[in-house]
Amino acid sequence: MTEREKKVTAFFGGSFDPPHPGHLGVALGALESGRCDRVLWAPAYAPPHKKGVERAPFEKRMEMVSGLISEYPDMLVSDIENRLALVPSYTIDVLEYAQAETDGRLVLLIGEDSLAQLHTWHRAHELVERYEILTYPRNTGVVDEKYLKVYSAEDDKQTWFEKLKICASECGFVDMKTYKASPESFKG
Repeated sequence: MTEREKKVTAFFGGSFDPPHPGHLGVALGALESGRCDRVLWAPAYAPPHKKGVERAPFEKRMEMVSGLISEYPDMLVSDIENRLALVPSYTIDVLEYAQAETDGRLVLLIGEDSLAQLHTWHRAHELVERYEILTYPRNTGVVDEKYLKVYSAEDDKQTWFEKLKICASECGFVDMKTYKASPESFKG
């Protein structure tokens, strides 16, 4: 079996408080892009970039995601973050555990805004080296070749930049519809 014949799972993490049609559009866009076979939604337990933000209980967020994706057989929800209970919950650590539970290849699905901040993430170099990154547009307009080059790591600037450039182009931006709904209109 070739690498592409194996199932490719897009790991889609977030607080999902609440999950809304925009999130669903991202997951559908990832599937429609052909770059993954299924999307694994993983509500965050303790995201390091959202310290001190009050969230709905984890179980409630799991329930809301399950309801949103119930009609989509290529979408699954995972309680992996709750089982691990990592504080803080770093993406690279969660992906290591998720990969062990996934048959096939795991890729990371993040927004353009997260890609713009990737250089600040815990073990970012390793994350970029080990996982393909699918990116969806967030209309920020900040992630381009010039931006990625400026925020490449100094110690291995060319390798880091080239890998990120691949993420932002070849693995690139997932085409999808734009949704105007705001998260606040979906609070449950």
